[in-house]
Amino acid sequence: RGRPRSGSDTMAPVMPENLILVGFMGAGKSSVGRLLARRLGRCFVETDDMIIAREGCSIPEIFARHGEAHFRAAEEEALSGLRLKTNDVIATGGGLPCREGRMEDLRALGTVIWLAGDFDALYERALRAGARPMLAGRTRDEVEALCRSREPFYRQADLSVDTTGLGPDQVVSRILGALAAREQAAR
Repeated sequence: RGRPRSGSDTMAPVMPENLILVGFMGAGKSSVGRLLARRLGRCFVETDDMIIAREGCSIPEIFARHGEAHFRAAEEEALSGLRLKTNDVIATGGGLPCREGRMEDLRALGTVIWLAGDFDALYERALRAGARPMLAGRTRDEVEALCRSREPFYRQADLSVDTTGLGPDQVVSRILGALAAREQAAR
C-alpha cells in the first residue's frame, strides 16, 4: 500500500501518509482536495463535514445557534478524529490550523500543504461560494485582516502552492509536482 504504483505518473510521487490542505476560505481546499484524492485513489475527508455530522446542522447554523467558540471546540474534536486517518486527503476549515499547537498537530498527521493565494482572488471565490459565517457582517478590510492574521500559521505548512489564477486541475498538478520534488530531495 505504501509503495509507489507503476503505470501512472500521477500516483508515483506521493508518500504513504495523509495529505492535509490548509488555507484561507476561497483557496480551493474542498474542490482541490476532492480532485487530489480521486487522482491518488485515496479517501477525501473534510473537517467541516466531520463537524456537520457530529453537530447535526450546517456550519452557519452552528455559528448562529452556538457561536464561534462552540464551533472552534468542535474543530478541536475533529482534529482528534483525524488521528485515526491514514493515507487520506484531508481539507481543514480555514481557521482550524490557526491556534497554538495546531499546525504541529497537523504536521504529525502527514504532509501539510498551504493553498495560498492573492487575497482579492480568495475573497471573490469565498463570496461566490455562498454562506460563510466568517464573512457575515465583516467588511472586506476586516476579512483581509483576518486572512493576514492566519498567514503565520499557514506558513508553518510543509509545502505551499499559490492558487492565484489557477483552476483545481492546475493546483492538483502543482501539488503533485511539489510532492514529487520533496520526495526526490529526501532520497
